[in-house]
Amino acid sequence: MKKLLIVLVVVAAFFALYLPKDNSFAFYFKILAIVIVMIGVMRLMNKVPSKNQKDNQDDVA
Repeated sequence: MKKLLIVLVVVAAFFALYLPKDNSFAFYFKILAIVIVMIGVMRLMNKVPSKNQKDNQDDVA
């Protein structure tokens, strides 16, 4: 799933940057591609742990 998401983000970023302006719907396609990139990056970063995150086992009360 992670590899598919990476490919989807790269393809959407390519379309967001290199879509020609000749098409009348180019603006909407670019917005859609940027939204896909942002959601994809957000989902990929959810899986990466934070450096500053403490162990949950230390907070046992």
